[in-house]
Amino acid sequence: MDEKQAKNLVEALIFSAEEPLSIESIRKILSSYGKFNLEKLIDGLENDYKSRGINLHSIEKKNYYFRTSEDLGVFLNIQTKKTRNLSQAAMETLAIISYHQPVTRAEIEKIRGKPVFRGTLDNLLSLKWIKPAGRRETPGRPVTWVTDLEFLKHFGLSSIKDLPKVDELESIIM
Repeated sequence: MDEKQAKNLVEALIFSAEEPLSIESIRKILSSYGKFNLEKLIDGLENDYKSRGINLHSIEKKNYYFRTSEDLGVFLNIQTKKTRNLSQAAMETLAIISYHQPVTRAEIEKIRGKPVFRGTLDNLLSLKWIKPAGRRETPGRPVTWVTDLEFLKHFGLSSIKDLPKVDELESIIM
């Protein structure tokens, strides 16, 4: 397999994956066909798709997926798009998790000043916007929560570091 075929294989793997494909998975498959500079191949694909109708995106340079180009989004608005409104409690909980992760339910309740009901976390889990990230080494060993890849993907973020800073948000609100 030559470098062009390797690049085509990487493109096909990412394109056909149901979820963002990890660089480890790509590397494992590609290694069966020879030694290639995977980062160079991916950079080439990102460059190839930069000005096209779909773009190659990454989440923290670890997980890759194709997505419709942002400038075409207005033309592809589907009228039957099913929207699901989050409750105020769910939005507050998601904001706390995204800015304070990893965070326990008790910590979320302390920040919100209100209880967090199981349904709130269940809704965020079903959207795959949050996930459990282990347990704290404290009495009761509470579950800690973090944002999931779907959260980053839905909001078009490459990394959780791309969230606006709290002082930026305050300046918008004021």
